[in-house]
Parts: sequence; C-alpha cells; structure tokens
Amino acid sequence: MNPDTSLVGKKIRQIREAMGLSRPKFAELLQVPPTTLKNYELGYREVGGAFLVALAQHAELHKYTLWLLSDKTIESVGQVRPEQDH
Repeated sequence: MNPDTSLVGKKIRQIREAMGLSRPKFAELLQVPPTTLKNYELGYREVGGAFLVALAQHAELHKYTLWLLSDKTIESVGQVRPEQDH
C-alpha cells in the first residue's frame, strides 16, 4: 500500500464523515461505485483523476480540494479542511 494513497483515502473518509454521509450516499454523490470509494478510503486503490475532478467540481465539496491534494488551506478563498467547516 502506497502511503500517499492511504493518506488521500483517509482524507476522503474525513470529508464524507464531516458531511454525515454513508459510503453509498457519498459514492452516489460523486458517481462512483461504493466498492471503489471503499477501496480509496482504505488505501487499497489509488484515487483516480476523474474522482478528484468530480470532487473539485461539486458545489458542496470543492472547498476541500486544496486540503485533499496538498494539506494546505486558504480560508480567505474558501479552501478549508473538514474540521474547519463547522
């Protein structure tokens, strides 16, 4: 398991949990199979570019893109991590 894959997967899970969504509901929101989302979250599969683009373009999720990819936030432009959002 690639450590970067595992870290991104954990962050995806944090985003999902912060939104209060089950894995199937979150997968439906981003139009991926629930098993694919599970594999991302557990670090078994590398997160695909199409998934990242879908997340970045989603009205409720785009605010987490910078944090997801770089571990940085810029609150002044609305780029936050899940725990900053509450």
